[in-house]
Amino acid sequence: MESLLIGPATRKQAACAGTSALLVLLALAIAAPQARQPLSPVGPFMPMCALTVFTTSGIAAFLLGARFAVTQRPMLCALGGAYAFTAITVALQLLMFPGVFSHTGLLGARPNSAAWMWVFWHGGFPLLVAVAMLLRDQSIDGSPAGRFRFHEWTLTLIGMPAVLAAVLGVFAANANLSAPFYPMTDIDSARISPTALVVCLLDAFAIVLVLVKGRLRSVLDLWITIALLASFVDASLNMLSVGRFTVGWYVARIFSMLAPGVLVGVLIWEVTVLYRQLAEAHASLLQTSTHDALTGVYNRHYFDEQFRRDFDRARLHRRPLSLVMVDIDNFKAYNDAFGHPRGDACLRAVAEALAQTARRAGEYVARYGGEEFVIVLPGSELDDATTRAEQARNAVIAIGLTAPGPGGRVTVSAGCACSEGSEPSNASELLDGADAALYAAKRAGRNRVERVAVIDRG
Repeated sequence: MESLLIGPATRKQAACAGTSALLVLLALAIAAPQARQPLSPVGPFMPMCALTVFTTSGIAAFLLGARFAVTQRPMLCALGGAYAFTAITVALQLLMFPGVFSHTGLLGARPNSAAWMWVFWHGGFPLLVAVAMLLRDQSIDGSPAGRFRFHEWTLTLIGMPAVLAAVLGVFAANANLSAPFYPMTDIDSARISPTALVVCLLDAFAIVLVLVKGRLRSVLDLWITIALLASFVDASLNMLSVGRFTVGWYVARIFSMLAPGVLVGVLIWEVTVLYRQLAEAHASLLQTSTHDALTGVYNRHYFDEQFRRDFDRARLHRRPLSLVMVDIDNFKAYNDAFGHPRGDACLRAVAEALAQTARRAGEYVARYGGEEFVIVLPGSELDDATTRAEQARNAVIAIGLTAPGPGGRVTVSAGCACSEGSEPSNASELLDGADAALYAAKRAGRNRVERVAVIDRG
């Protein structure tokens, strides 16, 4: 099963992604000159952003892993690993960040531990996306060996990044590392942190690799590029302003949420599209299972099931139920004279004409077999059913189909039966009564309607 995510992108999707890319770059161009301008501090903003990134990255990792299980494409598994890595590193950064859960941070964090977790987070994500792009053309089969490889790929591409994130967390919490950025006292200087510059270059490298490997042909190419652009803007603004509660700091956190959020949105869109396709397929399956493929009216199976329910309902509410059985006159001769393709066209035309007489709620036409049809008329008494059968007979004549033999027109015979009286008869007796009336019409010369009232004898 091919995923929509790795399917070809439409022009509309490409235009939407292109517009999003322009907006991301425009936001960077506007925010960059004012990156160091201080704003009013909002203490909960950073933990709120971190929790959002953790949640959306976890959801993205799960959904991508699920897509991998269906499509057997290791690239999706590797992307799931990239987001699993992001979820764990941002969670560890939040725990280590001074002033959030404790004055110095949890997990025995040192003064620079949270800053280094930021570096690991923003540097590891584009590197793991690059790995995913290198696995773009890989796939595994559904054989037993392939299923074994599926578990290997999962452990390698999702498990190892998760373990790596935990190891880096232990390292950042326990190693006596110097600050990865310049001190906040240098906030007004023109110097750029080499560490932040490296992170930006990693994002740029991953973007170039996506463009080279995928050429923006698939939906995934488009939106993983937007996610990497958001990560690039995040890193760039942090490079321009290491201080907290500045324009650059606030905008960077917004884009840190966008990097996983954009792909989660696309994945949820894919789920919605797949659900709609499933609903349409289900409706099509129901249509196929209940309707005759040739004529489009209900089939024999539907009639057998529904007619019993109609009969039980009529009996419960003590209401009449009429059944009209219709047969195309001399249809074998028609087939012999004009061939089966013309015979099929005749059946379709007759079915359409009969359907015009069953317009009330609960009424329907079904193909009973061969050239025989039934019209079920809940709530109709015998006189009304007879009138409706005459209307159906005349509707078939009005089609004007040429037929061999006397008259020169395709006609039908019909037999009507109705369950009436205080105790309606059983369904089989009602069906037998309509069949007997039909054969009476045929014996009387065809192209006519006969009727019989079926009363419960028991």
